[in-house]
Amino acid sequence: MIAIATAIQTGQLVVYVTDHAIDEATIASVKEIVPGAIVLADLLEPLYDSSIPTRDASHTLGRIKAELESMVESGARVAVICRRRAEDLGTRAHFLASFCASADRVHFLKST
Repeated sequence: MIAIATAIQTGQLVVYVTDHAIDEATIASVKEIVPGAIVLADLLEPLYDSSIPTRDASHTLGRIKAELESMVESGARVAVICRRRAEDLGTRAHFLASFCASADRVHFLKST
């Protein structure tokens, strides 16, 4: 019984990646898949703004990952929906891969 209680209290970061714009239907779908989770959409989108220096965007990504890790360690279940961008992102192209590497699980959403 102790193992079950520990598993329930353990937080988790799950990233859902889509090739399409994130709309209300996508968010609702993830909420159904991970009931009770904190669902965040387009979390990385502001980091792709070219008016923000890449170095600052990279540091912000690190702070986001650290905060999410802290939330998960406190027992929160967090689901983040990210859009995979097709355009050339230059040195920011690694942001999504870096973020996914910090997740407990990564799923790729298919359009219906």
